[in-house]
Amino acid sequence: MRGALIRSEAVYGRLERLFKTGDFSLYRFRAKERGSFEMSACECERLIFSTDGEANVNGERLGVRDMLYSPSGAPLRVEVEGEASIYVAEAKGVNQRSQFIKRLGDSEKIESGQDCYARHIYLMIGVDDPVDRFLAGYTEGVGGSWTSYPPHRHDGKPEAYIFYGMSPGFGVQLLMDEWGEDAYLVRDGDVVLIEKGYHPNVGTSPSGIKYAWVIAAPPDKRDLSVEIHPAFSSIPLKTTHLKVKEKE
Repeated sequence: MRGALIRSEAVYGRLERLFKTGDFSLYRFRAKERGSFEMSACECERLIFSTDGEANVNGERLGVRDMLYSPSGAPLRVEVEGEASIYVAEAKGVNQRSQFIKRLGDSEKIESGQDCYARHIYLMIGVDDPVDRFLAGYTEGVGGSWTSYPPHRHDGKPEAYIFYGMSPGFGVQLLMDEWGEDAYLVRDGDVVLIEKGYHPNVGTSPSGIKYAWVIAAPPDKRDLSVEIHPAFSSIPLKTTHLKVKEKE
C-alpha cells in the first residue's frame, strides 16, 4: 500500500485515532468551545500541535502551529478554551527525553524551489532536536505551485500530511511508485498517510497548498535523506531541508 486518504469529518469533543501503521499513530481532537482530553503515559513519544486555535498542554501554552514534544513515559493533558484542531502524533520511543516546545517563530524558515514549485518551509523538528523518531514541519506553497517537488520518496519512513489553510481552495496529492499511482483531492482537515512512494502535490490559486508534515523514522535512520524520481533528477532543488541520496 502506498498510502491512504483520511477525510475530514465533523467530529467534535472526542479524541479520534486517524490511522495506525506499525507503531506510528495520528490522533485528532476538534473543539468548538472549551474541551479537554488526556492520554496515559506509555512507551511512545508524542508530538502535539494545532493547525488553528490555541491550547494548554501539560501546563504549557501552545500557540497556533507551535509544536510540543512529550517523551515516552509521560502522560498528556490538553485543554482548549475555544475552537481548535489539535493533532497528536505518536511513535515508540527509545531513550529518556525531556518535554520541550518549538515555537513557530523560532523555527528554521526555508524559501525553497522556484517558479512553479516555490514554497515556504518551516522546519520544526529537525535532525538536531532531542527526539527519537520524529521529523516535522510545515510547508506552504505559493498559489498554484507544486510542493514535495521534484518528486521524492523515503520508503521505510512513513509520513503524514495534515492539510490546513486552503479554503476555499483545495489541493491534489499524488502517490506514485513502480507499481501504480493514486490521486487524492484534499481540503482543509484532510490527512494523507504516505507509506511509500513519491508524493508530490499541487494547490489551487490563490490559496496554495498548506500542510503539516510528520515523519516517524526508525531511530537509526532519523534524517531527511530522500531519493529523487529519476525522471525529475535534472530539476534544481535550490535551497532545501532535504538530503538527496543515490537510488538504492
